[in-house]
Amino acid sequence: MGPAVIRSLRSQLFVATAIVLLLTMVALLVSLAGVERRWLQARNAESLQRTAREVALVLRDMGSVPADTLAARLGAADAAGNCRITLIASDGRVVADSRADASTLENHAARPEVRAALAGGAGVAVRHSQSLGVDLQYAAVPMFGAAPWAVVRVAEPLEMVRALDRSLLRVSALAVVIVLLASFLLAFWVSGRFASRVGALEAVSARIGAGDISVRALELPADELGRLGSALNRMSAELRDRLGALERERDEREHILAHMTDGVALLDATNHLVHANASFVELLGAVGPVSSGAPFAELVRAPELEDLLTRARSGQNTVEADLRLWSPRQRFVRAVATRLDAERGEVLLVLHDLTEVERVHRIRQDFVANVSHELRTPLTSLRGYAETLLDGGLEDEARREGFVRVIRDQAERLQALVDDLLSLAELERPEAGLRAERFDLRALLARQVGLFRAAADRAGLALVLEEGEPLELAADRARLEQVVANLLDNAVKYTERGGITVRAGEEGGRVWCEVEDTGPGVPPDDQSRVFERFYRVDKARSRDKGGTGLGLSIVKHILALHRGEVSLRSEPGAGSTFRFELPRT
Repeated sequence: MGPAVIRSLRSQLFVATAIVLLLTMVALLVSLAGVERRWLQARNAESLQRTAREVALVLRDMGSVPADTLAARLGAADAAGNCRITLIASDGRVVADSRADASTLENHAARPEVRAALAGGAGVAVRHSQSLGVDLQYAAVPMFGAAPWAVVRVAEPLEMVRALDRSLLRVSALAVVIVLLASFLLAFWVSGRFASRVGALEAVSARIGAGDISVRALELPADELGRLGSALNRMSAELRDRLGALERERDEREHILAHMTDGVALLDATNHLVHANASFVELLGAVGPVSSGAPFAELVRAPELEDLLTRARSGQNTVEADLRLWSPRQRFVRAVATRLDAERGEVLLVLHDLTEVERVHRIRQDFVANVSHELRTPLTSLRGYAETLLDGGLEDEARREGFVRVIRDQAERLQALVDDLLSLAELERPEAGLRAERFDLRALLARQVGLFRAAADRAGLALVLEEGEPLELAADRARLEQVVANLLDNAVKYTERGGITVRAGEEGGRVWCEVEDTGPGVPPDDQSRVFERFYRVDKARSRDKGGTGLGLSIVKHILALHRGEVSLRSEPGAGSTFRFELPRT
């Protein structure tokens, strides 16, 4: 389109300029032709007047010559040239004429040139000669001295003047043509230059419209087009600033939407996606990015959501509902649909993921149920044995000591359960912190092994700490003592024969510790759950051993606070190895 515009503008400018130049030069040529014609006639009239005066001087002394002789002499004089010489008396009568018989000529007293000469001046006139049948230019002067004539008139055919006029006109026309050609070339160049500048401005504006705001228009020369280029550059700069602001706002909005945990989507009247953030796609379980215009029904099969969108478009501004979405994993969400534009039918759909809230609520319910279950057994035992003692058991000397021992054991079990619950609650507090200090982990292990050696000896187990270099680290000593104590306590309680080996080392800037036993091991299906609260592999045996089911959960929380981790390797019948790692600093 650009070249066509340039050609069209160049053609318009050139044609308009050419027409103006052509009309101007034609008018100039016509005017010049008239001026040249008048100038030639004036110069020829002056020449005729000089000729008439010269003839008058020559004929001044020929006043006594007869008319017939004078006419013959005038004819002889006229034969050498193109002039017609006429002698006229004071009454207008023609005395002699070099081209015609004087007796046949009418009185010339009324002729303008003759009247002027009779008045004492010089007369000039141009008219058609009836006697000769040609156009002549006349010049008449008064006669000097005494003579039978009073006026000498000289005439010359206009054809000579016209021939010279035509020659001058041809020269003038040639000059006009040359000037026109030069002017046309100049006009074509100037129009092309202006058209090119306009085309360049059009190209700049097209690139600006296409989004290329780095382009600049020419501002020189500083004429109207230069000022237009300056205006385009100012507009481009303002557009660049505004686009930058819009892009920043868009990026901020997209950044906010991308990092929102809630799923947000805009749907048109046909339930096609206009825009959706990553959380929305993740909540629906879609694979990969979802393009704009994708049908909502292809993302999720949820009639409840489609019904929610329909109710939102039906007139209710905001509609809410709690739904379960069956994506690759079950999600519990609160869906909020808001109608944005009634005419276009656009709806904003927001999905609040309540899956974690539901999971926490379920964990809380399970925790309360587990705590209640764990408390019920010792409380039942305490109440039963206390009632037995009150009902006469105090009088039974053989058995009352056993009853009291059971009450003490159950009370200790309750105490241990409460202590573990308090410890776990302390670890789960958001503001829970660590009292870090530098110490030797191997020395800590040696101390804990020493504390559990007696219990291991009573169980007939060999408790060994492998030797090695000191392992200094910065951590909460009391917390790590609790970790090692819980692991050793579990190993001693659930190992029936063989022994327990404790080893430690350093690898990749992290220290590690393993507690390996020769116990019954943990089935593969239970290994991923042993760190859950109140989870027991063998529930009856665990209660018999006095375990609360919270020890490994406490271990996991303490190591998480240290940015560490705990793992289990076990095979049924081949023992278990608990390993924890944590950074040295």
